[in-house]
Amino acid sequence: MAGPDKRNAWRDAKVAAEYEARRFGSPLQRLKHRHDEALVLTLLGRAGTIERVLDLPCGTGRLFPALAAAGHRVTGADVALEMMRAGRAARPEPRVALVQADATRLPFQDDAFDAVVSQRFLFHLERPIRLAVLRELARVARVAVIGQVRVRGTAKHLGRYLRSRVGLAARYRPSHGRSELVAELAEAGLELVELRPVSLLFSDKALFLARPRSKG
Repeated sequence: MAGPDKRNAWRDAKVAAEYEARRFGSPLQRLKHRHDEALVLTLLGRAGTIERVLDLPCGTGRLFPALAAAGHRVTGADVALEMMRAGRAARPEPRVALVQADATRLPFQDDAFDAVVSQRFLFHLERPIRLAVLRELARVARVAVIGQVRVRGTAKHLGRYLRSRVGLAARYRPSHGRSELVAELAEAGLELVELRPVSLLFSDKALFLARPRSKG
């Protein structure tokens, strides 16, 4: 979903087997991971009564232990079967169901879950595909959608913008302003409830909590 090359890369068994060590092998990477877990759990706690949670795309399932420990019934979905297999081998979690799925055509009924969590995914997508995915998340979520986007207003975003202006960065990554995010979510049938920057200094990303508009 993040472009054909990256999508195919996740389907490579060798890439999938090495993903955990490469992404979360260092102490700093593990600290960032724990911070991500804490943000997701905080937003889920603010969403209301949440039991059934869809983690999409789940990758190797790095959020599974925290979600399950918090008492949620978790389903993980990803287009890359190899990533889910690698995660299941490294981190057996019998309480979590796994489903291979395309995020633009989810094989779930309306309101199948109380909440959907989508980490490190939406900001990779071009706007038409991102809207299609957001509409699917709104369709299958009864109470809440938690997603991650790039945002303006952080030190890291400003640094990237300035480097791009003087030719020191290959390209400037488009980021959402709050009003743009509100409009895009509304177009997908979602209402923004809360926006939490990952870090005002070290990250240009934020997690949003949104509710499906047609479900109150």
